[in-house]
Amino acid sequence: MNILSICGVAIVSAVFAITLKRHNHELSILISIGAAVIILLSVIEYVISSIESVSTILAQANISTEYVIILLKVMGICFLTEFTCDFVKEAGLDALSGNIALAGKILVLVTSLPMFMEILSVVTKLSGGETLE
Repeated sequence: MNILSICGVAIVSAVFAITLKRHNHELSILISIGAAVIILLSVIEYVISSIESVSTILAQANISTEYVIILLKVMGICFLTEFTCDFVKEAGLDALSGNIALAGKILVLVTSLPMFMEILSVVTKLSGGETLE
């Protein structure tokens, strides 16, 4: 699916959702979620092919994929958190949306800790200090 099709699905869904919002708020939310799922499923093949391309490049360059995997996990957490926060806000639950955003930030921090430790270890080695365990 190209960007024109994606935008078309989004616009048509938005018009239906806005039209139905006054009469049936629940159905309006379901239309929004359905459109988002259709759009996400349509671009998932591009994400998979991009990850495969990056893996191939890393394998050819003899680079460890450990940190790339961490970065991909962090990106996934960010995308999923933003996606969920937007829908929860649309449903009128701003406090819950804020809690989801906080949870996403904490998970990003926890997921990226091994990378931070490695960076800190390299910096201390370069500065002549002791290495971290």
